[in-house]
Amino acid sequence: MSATFCARVSCGEPASAVLFINARELAAQLVDAGDDSSAVGVLLCRAHADAVVVPLGWTKADSRSSPSEPDLVLIDEAAADSADSSGTLRLPVVEEEAETDLEEAAGGEIPPLLSRAFRAAGLD
Repeated sequence: MSATFCARVSCGEPASAVLFINARELAAQLVDAGDDSSAVGVLLCRAHADAVVVPLGWTKADSRSSPSEPDLVLIDEAAADSADSSGTLRLPVVEEEAETDLEEAAGGEIPPLLSRAFRAAGLD
């Protein structure tokens, strides 16, 4: 098998998976990259294959031999302090004031595009 690389721009990692997209069935499937180069799909490295997200309403099947679980990363050091002695992470409580702060930051009104994004995420 010749050397194959990830299809993502600026990624020089070797391909370890192939992404097949079936638009008619609204489905995507990840499989291990094999010796058979006749299959038409998108070659991806492990990191980019792990990061595949499909549109709402689509199904994603991961048929790789060893799909990895995404790593959870703390983005705030203060959140590390909120872990109790058992190692369980306690999520911070969001106060209702945060919503009014957002409205004040937006000049008293949330722009329509942002409002639509909040509705789509179930945060309205």
